[in-house]
Amino acid sequence: MRKENILPYAPVLIKLLQDVLYQEETAHWDMLLRHARSVQEYFEKIGVQVYIDEPEGYAYLRQHDEEDEEGQEPSRPLPRLVRRDRLSFHVTLLCVLLRERLQQFDTSASGSTRLVLHTDDLNDLIRPFFKERTDEVRMLRTFDAIIKQTADLGFLKRLTGAEENLYEVRRILKAKISADILFDIKEKMKAYAESAHV
Repeated sequence: MRKENILPYAPVLIKLLQDVLYQEETAHWDMLLRHARSVQEYFEKIGVQVYIDEPEGYAYLRQHDEEDEEGQEPSRPLPRLVRRDRLSFHVTLLCVLLRERLQQFDTSASGSTRLVLHTDDLNDLIRPFFKERTDEVRMLRTFDAIIKQTADLGFLKRLTGAEENLYEVRRILKAKISADILFDIKEKMKAYAESAHV
């Protein structure tokens, strides 16, 4: 492949195909903003939309299930490019709780744009949704697994440095769980947790 044939914004296309692109990845973020229209047009040709939230500092790809004017499935539906993760009940629960915490954080006068929580804080968020258990060690192991799965999905980012067990809540949660449906989801999950005795 000849170098001159490579698009100047190719690194951004590749980053978006890999995962969410955050503002903290300065070089790629600046490139995305410079070539935003070209990047969007590139993906539109294959039926994928680029969603850029500049104030929140992230961009990602989304693929809608297209329907024709009568609401029917298209005769030649596109293969799915954008991954759809099926979340377990517990991971969904933590995501909803984190989204609510992010909303509270944004309305506070902290002056910071990053919500960072300790593992203990995350455990405290989940704990009320679990019935009392005598085996605390086993329960904490369960919490660790839920936190790890949530981080693997990109909704939490484990911070490295002097203090371990710190996680940044990723702002992509605001796109995945809108404020409009947050309350409704939480109420449904509360009812489910109570009936199922998580």
